Amino acid sequence: MPTRSSSRRRLFGMPTVAALGAAALVVTAGVILSGSPAPSVGSGHGELLDYTSTPETAWTLDDSSLPGLTGDGDITVADTRGDDWLVSYTTGIRTSYVLVDAATGELAWDEPVNTGFGACAFDDDDAVGCAIRPRAGGDDNGFYVIGRDGRAEKTADGSDTARLIGLGDDFVHVSDSGYRVTRQTVYGAVKWSRTFAAAATPRLSDGLLVVSTVDGGRFVLDPDTGDDRLACESCEVTTYPTGVAVEHRRPSDLGVAFHPVVDRAVAPRPAATADGLVLSAGPSTLPVVTASDQTLEASGHYQVIDPATGHALWQVADPELSKVHAFGCGPVVTFARKDRSRVFFTLADGSRLGDMASPRLGQPDTNLDYLHCVGASDEVAVFGDTAALTAYRTDTGEQAWTLPINGTASAVDGRIVLLQGSQLSVLKPN
Repeated sequence: MPTRSSSRRRLFGMPTVAALGAAALVVTAGVILSGSPAPSVGSGHGELLDYTSTPETAWTLDDSSLPGLTGDGDITVADTRGDDWLVSYTTGIRTSYVLVDAATGELAWDEPVNTGFGACAFDDDDAVGCAIRPRAGGDDNGFYVIGRDGRAEKTADGSDTARLIGLGDDFVHVSDSGYRVTRQTVYGAVKWSRTFAAAATPRLSDGLLVVSTVDGGRFVLDPDTGDDRLACESCEVTTYPTGVAVEHRRPSDLGVAFHPVVDRAVAPRPAATADGLVLSAGPSTLPVVTASDQTLEASGHYQVIDPATGHALWQVADPELSKVHAFGCGPVVTFARKDRSRVFFTLADGSRLGDMASPRLGQPDTNLDYLHCVGASDEVAVFGDTAALTAYRTDTGEQAWTLPINGTASAVDGRIVLLQGSQLSVLKPN
């Protein structure tokens, strides 16, 4: 049976969808609610550049281009600003950084910057700052600004920084213990500092300063003061350009709250809260939600939400729709049917796209239940595991290409990045 989408202004109407039954299926598909904005996203959220045909390797970094790379090599794209990428890698027990042109793989510096036990990051002006700690208590320990020629200028003495992210013209430092998070200027002046109850990892996501702690805490901080704008326990924070989804995961408190974002500031009070809903998996441009407990439901019901308002942009229901294995992937979402076939929809407006046949026996690359979304464009969605990448045309559901790999794949600023042992490779967009 074909699956269709329907638009409703009704908020989080999982029971309503179930009650509507077949009547919901005759509503015109893909009609966005009046006043609901189309998403405006950059390079994140699983969005890919053009990978409509089998990609070639654009460039590779390995022990021949990364001096001192040891063992299997822990190579990571640590930070990006446009086509400037900071790549970190292990040199024994220490860490080194190189500045790479994302399009060509060309190294900008003659030599890598060895930060010891420290870290490097970009600020908002594309300048590179590094907390360098060659040894505990060493005279060389301090904060450095690295020029485009790779020369390091020391701007502040001393450092116990183990992690670093840029924030405006400043940098957010995480102490070696992981508990203290501090915003400092390049000259070492402290703008704010706070200590968390557990080791903290900050990140910038859609312009918001988000902190995750190992005890399950999640925080969105005011970048000017370090105070909490949002805070929760046993939860997950997912950001979008126009809003934040806070998924509460305690069995007694399951639900999703949506907080609008205006001028890069998140509202402390949610625009809407929905008890009993969960986010579907996958990096996507808009959140997809469904009921956490569908035990008594005969089929699946899903809604795509405007994170700025918490209102449903559109919903989908069908007697043949599976209750599991739906996930967003960049600008599209794929739903599974009970016979394990699939259908693609455009997230922005609910337009129905192509259908995928049921997975073939002995061909795991045709079974999306066991693959993860690497990313998607308007033309193809790319899925993978540690053995292969497979792309499907979203308008037809047909396989576009497959590529054997031996490692992991991720999307970085629209490009597909492969980490295979001690090699980091970027696949060339078409």
